[in-house]
Amino acid sequence: MAIIGIDLGTTNSLACVCQEGRPVLVPNSLGETLTPSVVSVDENGEICVGAVAKERLISHPEASAASFKRYMGTNKVFTLTGNSFTPQELSSFVLRQLKEDAQRFLGEEVTEAVISVPAYFNDNQRYATKEAGKLAGIHVERLVNEPSAAALAASRISGEDEGSYLVFDFGGGTLDVSVVDYFDNIIEIVAVSGDNRLGGDDFDEIIARSFCAHHQMDYEGLDSQKRSSLLRLCEKCKQELSRQDEAELVWEAEDKKMPFNNLVLAGLGQDLFDRISQVVESALRDSARSMEEIDEIVLVGGSSKMPVVALYLQTLLKRRPRIIASPDEVVAMGVGIYAGIKERKEDVKDLVLTDICPFTLGTNVVNYADNDNPVMSAVIERNSILPCSKKAYYTNAYDYQRKIVVGIYQGESFYCNENLKLGAVEMEIMPVSKGEACLEVRFSYDLNGILEVEVMDRQLKQMKRKVLTSESVRLSEEELNRRLEELKAYKMMPCGGIRTKVVLARGERLFAQMTGARRQQVVLVMQKIQQTIVGGNDQEMRRCLKEAQEIFDRLEGL
Repeated sequence: MAIIGIDLGTTNSLACVCQEGRPVLVPNSLGETLTPSVVSVDENGEICVGAVAKERLISHPEASAASFKRYMGTNKVFTLTGNSFTPQELSSFVLRQLKEDAQRFLGEEVTEAVISVPAYFNDNQRYATKEAGKLAGIHVERLVNEPSAAALAASRISGEDEGSYLVFDFGGGTLDVSVVDYFDNIIEIVAVSGDNRLGGDDFDEIIARSFCAHHQMDYEGLDSQKRSSLLRLCEKCKQELSRQDEAELVWEAEDKKMPFNNLVLAGLGQDLFDRISQVVESALRDSARSMEEIDEIVLVGGSSKMPVVALYLQTLLKRRPRIIASPDEVVAMGVGIYAGIKERKEDVKDLVLTDICPFTLGTNVVNYADNDNPVMSAVIERNSILPCSKKAYYTNAYDYQRKIVVGIYQGESFYCNENLKLGAVEMEIMPVSKGEACLEVRFSYDLNGILEVEVMDRQLKQMKRKVLTSESVRLSEEELNRRLEELKAYKMMPCGGIRTKVVLARGERLFAQMTGARRQQVVLVMQKIQQTIVGGNDQEMRRCLKEAQEIFDRLEGL
């Protein structure tokens, strides 16, 4: 049974396999490699994933969801026509679709996958990704940081024997920046930094807010259908600005329009560029490298194709970034190669991919000035090479304490309360004078993102061991299995007739967006498709769909 690589993205997701030492992207039922990370529940209660669901974001906003990856590892719930789903459950539908596409492509069962995650995903977000895999019926032992996967693909594609990369991974919802070395078949991550709430979606929103301000409209007051429609138009405007310097945003349903160009977009995005700068500078600072020691700036992620982003990086770093492979596909290619490594395939088995801990892991120590606000004591520093095991020693803070609670935290803030609490280990100790007790605390963090904590009382020779979980956002094994069975009851839309469904969904979206004569054209096209469906002639259906796509392209100005 094959192991596949999956790039589970905020905007699009891809599957990849390793064949003869090379990454091969898996086509979906439309013959495309990019599957939009969008889920919708249709009128029959079936789950739509991908292109059909993306079209339904506007025509059926109450039944559709996108960008849910931004909320992985949180308690957020999405309600689609009365059905409640967590972000990892929605992600599991995307993974199920990719799994089915891969099985059809390979002609064999797929039970295991390697999945990419943003390097700056915290422990809860990584666990939620694995949980999504289990809910999709896929075993996920290994997660790979997206920049690591990109560097792995870049090193194979470039053919260079060694090099140092600054990988700028800018997707729809997340930004990761990594410094990566490649030498002697070893990919070594030196430093990472990131922002899990910064991506191309934010540029869509600033365009939308500017458009609303220009027309004296209240962006916050738009209903879900209007907001979805406007953001889709803003995404299209942004994409046009990636191909040309000027574009016009036309919202036909509201009879409003506004010209945009890259200079305007650069001005609107200044706050976003400032956040980008902080992430880039943090990665370079942690790597102790100067730009003179970096061989290439590698652009990854669909949003890195924006000219304003590439120009900003060039201005910031005094170096022109390079696109080694399609930014949309390079992470998936790297994960596919890693899946081949995990399968011990002959052509790639000698490649070694090292990884690092993206966040500091530590425990709480007493803040005598404010007992309710303990201070963070680092045990494993961020950017430590994995697997990693380190220990530290602590004592009692007060006379005759009878217990010490060793809190486990993840993050970079001085105060523990501002970091992510992963759990705690409580130890009974001998009631001795302040400073006389001695606890040895060991953190062990492995390549699969599992953190084990051991606390040893060196006086009583007693030890407690715990694998940390955050109960507030994680399901128990029993709950996970129960939810897995419940999700199986949701039927995935069959791949048969998918092109017809995509065209019909697009027609519904255009009907919602357009008015007047153009809307009437959409109605005529939709009626013809429906009549052709009733006729049941496959050849006529193909002709009708092609004609419909051409008309819809013309109406959208594509």
